[in-house]
Amino acid sequence: MNKICLVGDILVDVTLKNNSEDLKMRFGGIVHSARALWAISSFYSIGYVAPNYLDTRIFDFFTHMDSPALVKVAETLNAPNLILIEEAREVGNQGYELILREGIEYKYLDFNFPKSDCVLITSGQYEIPMILEKIDDIPVSLELANLNFKALENLNFKFKNIYVSTSSEVFQAHIKHSKFNFIDFALQFKEFCDVLIFKENRGGTRLYSFAENKIYQVSSQTKPILHSVGVGDVFNAIFESNIFNNVQNNLAFASFVAMEYASTTFPQNFKQSVEQLLSTPINDLVNLKGTILNWEHRNNVNIYIAAPDFDFVDTSLIDTLENSLVYHNFRPRRPVKENGQMKEDDSPQQKQQFYYNDIKILNECSIVIGVLLYNDPGTLVEIGIASERQIPVLLYDPYNIAKNCMLTHSCHIVTNNMDEILCEVFNKSSKL
Repeated sequence: MNKICLVGDILVDVTLKNNSEDLKMRFGGIVHSARALWAISSFYSIGYVAPNYLDTRIFDFFTHMDSPALVKVAETLNAPNLILIEEAREVGNQGYELILREGIEYKYLDFNFPKSDCVLITSGQYEIPMILEKIDDIPVSLELANLNFKALENLNFKFKNIYVSTSSEVFQAHIKHSKFNFIDFALQFKEFCDVLIFKENRGGTRLYSFAENKIYQVSSQTKPILHSVGVGDVFNAIFESNIFNNVQNNLAFASFVAMEYASTTFPQNFKQSVEQLLSTPINDLVNLKGTILNWEHRNNVNIYIAAPDFDFVDTSLIDTLENSLVYHNFRPRRPVKENGQMKEDDSPQQKQQFYYNDIKILNECSIVIGVLLYNDPGTLVEIGIASERQIPVLLYDPYNIAKNCMLTHSCHIVTNNMDEILCEVFNKSSKL
């Protein structure tokens, strides 16, 4: 198992209070990766960037995390390294807000890294070249986060692994200008790394090895998700540890550990879950099927939103659902938005045309999501039609209205939790 030096910001993550969750505050940044390495009892060290006011707290915190060697790389000036998180589960865009980020400056310190087998850098606003010049001749991997291609080119460095997610700046910029093809996307990184790891959120992970000219893929694993903050960092650290000295095994184990991290914010519970995973034969984990749904395939999944999507109704929850589906590259269909809204004084012929147009959209869809804002007859009829046609129906019932068994038993899932709806969209779509 590799001895890893984690390098990057130590932040204070603040998940904001909302209707369903209390405010949550804890250390983030590279601390997420540190929790993963602590959970597998790996030797690790920390090269961190933080304002001085956090130093004592950081040292105290890591006494409970096997007391790794701590080296301060730079002092953050003019900002508290505090990040606000609007939405913890990544149902859609999480609304990260790094406080006072525009004024951040850094005072770089004289330091030497502890001996290690490799370095894993999680990028931030600090200058990565200042870090690279301090690293001896050992492999270095990089989580790109918000670095763009220009910044990557300016580093003029060949990394061992580069980690990219669907929320990263390089990926978002790429899909704005190009139809996504994984190999074409990966080849852009050929001169920058030996291996590209592309994390597709709930749809799994793909890895491209340039030496082998080969793609590896692993499914995501699903449990009820409490949060998604730092889950990608956990995946990175576990894969980087090379715990099984085998690419496919390492990918599978990283996926399972990331799943466990997403299911709790209590470190001891997380560690206990990981220890149970370690006691399971790795071949059993590799053979357990999860969800694989590549980014480029999701846009082919038409999803009919059956809801009272009218101008006299508060449709904010429908808007949120649509935005979440678009964020994950699905194709939501809102019949009222596409076909218009019927008026009471429309002629019978006009009403019949609305009906035919809505049914046409329904026929083009593979999944129906019912949004039960109230017992709207149109929504209930659409759910019934879809159920009879054996189209999977997912019922989002935010106000716990659904009581009738003819309704509840027409649906694959009934929940007031939008995250559960999204998870089921991934599960159903992966089987289409």
